[in-house]
Amino acid sequence: MNCVIYYSNTEQSKTIAEYFSQKTSFPLFDINNLSSYDFDTVILVFPVHCQNIPKPVKCFLAKLQVKTLTVIATYGKMCYGNVLYEIQKHYKHNIVAAAYVPTKHTYLTESGFNDFNALCPIISKISDPTPITIPKSYKNPLSNICMGLRSRIGVKIRKDYNNCNNCGKCNAVCNNNAITYGKTNRKCIRCLKCVENCPTHALHFINRLPMRIYLSKNKTDKTVVYI
Repeated sequence: MNCVIYYSNTEQSKTIAEYFSQKTSFPLFDINNLSSYDFDTVILVFPVHCQNIPKPVKCFLAKLQVKTLTVIATYGKMCYGNVLYEIQKHYKHNIVAAAYVPTKHTYLTESGFNDFNALCPIISKISDPTPITIPKSYKNPLSNICMGLRSRIGVKIRKDYNNCNNCGKCNAVCNNNAITYGKTNRKCIRCLKCVENCPTHALHFINRLPMRIYLSKNKTDKTVVYI
C-alpha cells in the first residue's frame, strides 16, 4: 500500500500532505489514526519542533515497515535543525527523497507555503525511487535541552472562562495529555493544537518577551530538496 501520512497541529503540515496526496493519488492518513505500519511507499510530512523530531513521529518511525520513504519536514521560517539527517541515521529506512519546507510559524501571523512548484521534483523521484544520502545541517547545540520548558517560558496559553463550556475538546486533541479543560500542565509543548481546535475560541496564546526576541530574528523561506 502507498500513502501520505502527516502529523500536524496547526494545519500547516497537513496542507503540504494534501498536496502530495493530490499529486500522487495516494490516500491521506493522520499519524494519530493509523491501524497498520506496514507499507510499500510512504510520504511522511511533519513539523520541526524546536529543531527536533516530534515525539509522535519518532514513535511512528520506530514501528514503520516500508520499502521506500519520502520525508518532508516543515519549519516556521526559522532554523529547521538537522531532523532529516537524524531520521536517516537513527531509523535506517530507505529514504528516496526529502525536503525542508518553510510554512507559517505557529506563533506568528504570516502567509503559509505556496511555492508548490519547488516540490515537483519530489513527485518525479517518488515514481522512480533511488536511495539518497541526506547531509548534516546546522542544529543549535542547546536545542535538545528542556524543549518543553523553553516553549512554556516563551508562550503563555490563556483560557477565557466566559467562552469556555468545558466541552473537553482540548483534552481530546492533545497528543501529550498536557491540558485539562483549558488548563495546561508541564507536559505542554505549546504546539497550539488546543488553541486551533477550541470550538468556542476560549483559548488564546501570548508570546512572552523571550519568544518575541527570538521571533524578531531574520527569517528564511528557503525550500531545501534532496532527491
